[in-house]
Amino acid sequence: MAPFFGPVGNDWVVAAWAVVLAQAIGAWYIGEGIPQIATTAPATFQTSHLSSRNSSLLLTVILLVLGIPSLLLSNFPLAVVAGPDITPLSMGCVLPPYRRYKHHTLTLDDYIEESKKLTSSARFLLWPEGAVTFKSETDLAEGLAQVQDNVTGSVVGVSFEEDFGDPNSGASGSRRTGIALVSQAPTSPELVYYKRHLVPIAESFSLSHSQLPPNVTTFHLTAPKDMKKIDWVPDGPPYTRPISVTASICLDFAFPSLFAELQSKPALILAPARTWDIAVGHAMWQQVSQRAEELGTMILWCDGGDGGVSGIAGGGFKDFIQVGLGSWVKTVGISYPFNERRTVNHWGGDLACLILVWLSVFGTKFLGRIHFDVFRLDVHKLRNIFRKPPVPEGNLI
Repeated sequence: MAPFFGPVGNDWVVAAWAVVLAQAIGAWYIGEGIPQIATTAPATFQTSHLSSRNSSLLLTVILLVLGIPSLLLSNFPLAVVAGPDITPLSMGCVLPPYRRYKHHTLTLDDYIEESKKLTSSARFLLWPEGAVTFKSETDLAEGLAQVQDNVTGSVVGVSFEEDFGDPNSGASGSRRTGIALVSQAPTSPELVYYKRHLVPIAESFSLSHSQLPPNVTTFHLTAPKDMKKIDWVPDGPPYTRPISVTASICLDFAFPSLFAELQSKPALILAPARTWDIAVGHAMWQQVSQRAEELGTMILWCDGGDGGVSGIAGGGFKDFIQVGLGSWVKTVGISYPFNERRTVNHWGGDLACLILVWLSVFGTKFLGRIHFDVFRLDVHKLRNIFRKPPVPEGNLI
């Protein structure tokens, strides 16, 4: 249901089942008295009772119908072997352990060194939120150029904190958290995004938030070594498969409308994070998993906190890969060609769920006025069926 109705749809389903069960328990608990009351009650009461029962019946049918797709449609990860309809994509989190580099505050050189160890096995690498700090926009440009020169085999999602100047006075005094995608392309970085939602108190006093939404950029994958170019892309040159990518940061994923401005569905979302407790990390992972289901995409979540959880959400993956620090790489399968058409929830937000709610409201009101004789239950008749016959009085001889 998530790709169609989003989080509001989940809340509505829970509330609807609560109503159905409450009315069912009420009918079971006081049901025997209803026919007796109805015989002496005015017609308006009898109509109201029947209307309520028919409304509950219709609501139950709607809920059962909504549950059918989850039984018929499979949601398992795709194979990771390259094929005409599957693109294998390797990705990983760069989470250097402190004991390996002998200090707690990791530097740009530490993250570059750790990334170089993974670049041969991962097409996309992601650093955790605020991995490095740059003192100015010039310092940021030099740092990204250093990453581009040293990490040559992967697209690197560099998450950073940056001191930037006031656009009015030019004075440096504000700091913001961002992510830049660095590759070997001359136009690198292809994407730069700054965090829009800050953690109250912990971040809101020391950081500035952005108001610009993320955009989508496309990378092109060449054929693997064991596959011919013509088999990889039968349509001809340039023999590459496109992968659309975007990014967002940590608390942004707690907001369902995060990617509402995007006109297409990305195949991969890079999501750096840094939480301070495993309970918070797990709660944010659940938010990320929900966003992945709503958008119909995959999210690479890298949490650099001591108790943070990291993994890949969406595409059939439901559980995180690890807790805490330690770099890792995983290969997943993405359908080819990738369907970039937005889901109903991505396109309309909560509109689809609101339409369902109002249809159920007016539908139950309308059908509740119809008397379904086949569903009527005469409690007295049922009780007489199971009642023992009375013993006749007097001498039977």
